[in-house]
Amino acid sequence: MTPKRVSLLGKNQPSDDRSWEAFTLIELLVVIAIIAILASLLLPALSKAKEKGKQTACMSNMRQIGLGTMLYAHDFNEYLPYGYAYTWPGQQLLYWWQDLCRPYIRNEPVYSCPSARPHGIWTDRRPPGTPNPLIKDYLCNAQGGSGQASGKKDWEDGHGPFINNWQNPSRRLSDIQDTAGTIAICDGNTNAFEIWRLEQVDAWYNAGFGPAYFDNSPDPKHPDQGHVAKRHNRGFNTSFCDGHAQYVKKSTLGMWTSRAGD
Repeated sequence: MTPKRVSLLGKNQPSDDRSWEAFTLIELLVVIAIIAILASLLLPALSKAKEKGKQTACMSNMRQIGLGTMLYAHDFNEYLPYGYAYTWPGQQLLYWWQDLCRPYIRNEPVYSCPSARPHGIWTDRRPPGTPNPLIKDYLCNAQGGSGQASGKKDWEDGHGPFINNWQNPSRRLSDIQDTAGTIAICDGNTNAFEIWRLEQVDAWYNAGFGPAYFDNSPDPKHPDQGHVAKRHNRGFNTSFCDGHAQYVKKSTLGMWTSRAGD
């Protein structure tokens, strides 16, 4: 009996009929299996390349934010913007550093990290004419040193470059002893609105002091992050107090303080 082959058109034809020759079922299955294997090999590489693209876009945001922060300081006698600033009296409205830098960065998507899912948002006491909600994927380094309860006296006065407005002046660039080595703005945890104590950064864990804090308690579920979001291949993007931007895998405590030599 003449062997039959399966036609892609659903008809059986003799094997010597070259005009109707097609793949056998086994050959089709082999081709499908090869395609599946190739897809499984390519998808992780494509996913990694896509994330790398998002990391690069975030770094571009950080460069613009770093430049905008420096332009603000130069226009205000070297004073940095507040981390946040209430209107006085009455604290009726609340401006964040993004609002204060906005005249120098007229591109709202700059404040959104493409890898943040979901985006951090703030809706309370938004001033008229400002975006509501405010996207808060990036946090400023307004930490005031470690708390006494942590028992690390060397770091109790190691505050960051930003400060909040409670009818006090903001900090000047000249108060920062190591501008190129001091973190200003960084990828932030979606559920946090700022960094207000040194225990809330990954460097606390990196120094061997235990899990980084979320709010005012150690966070054993994410011990190496705290309020810092390592959403770019287990690292984060940041701008520094001289305006430059950088990718950081693991920060040190001295990178978060305004002091030199930490």
